[in-house]
Amino acid sequence: MNLMYKFPDLAFCLGEYRLQDARHGLLVHLKRHFPDLGHRKILVFFDGKKELLSDCYSEDWEGFSIHYSHEKKADELIIGYLNYCEVPSQCLVVTSDKEILSFARKLRAKRKSSEEFYAEWVKRETEEDETEFNHLKEGLTPSKESDYWERQFLP
Repeated sequence: MNLMYKFPDLAFCLGEYRLQDARHGLLVHLKRHFPDLGHRKILVFFDGKKELLSDCYSEDWEGFSIHYSHEKKADELIIGYLNYCEVPSQCLVVTSDKEILSFARKLRAKRKSSEEFYAEWVKRETEEDETEFNHLKEGLTPSKESDYWERQFLP
């Protein structure tokens, strides 16, 4: 939850009681941040159930492993995962929860606060937008041959 509140669009959804939209939005933002998962495994932990009457505890979504805490707190699931992880030092934990950050530090897992992650995300998005804009400005955008001929002969 603390990461979702860092993204203004997701915070707006949460303020409007649109939890499903906020969760999906977070996954979309994470997918943009980690476009090529390679051998990485990304786990996302959400408080509560997927939906009010849902029995779903976990699911896969575009290479991400999504986990729902049901009656527990998502914090408990994160700590449990870190406890059972074979090599916690290869994990990156993103949260602003001090208890989880402290626990991850004890296990030598990498840590990043939600604020740091969001700042990094914004920087990356800005750089990508600037690169795309510069390519458009310089006419360097990749295009199909048919696009070229349409620009030559059609008004």
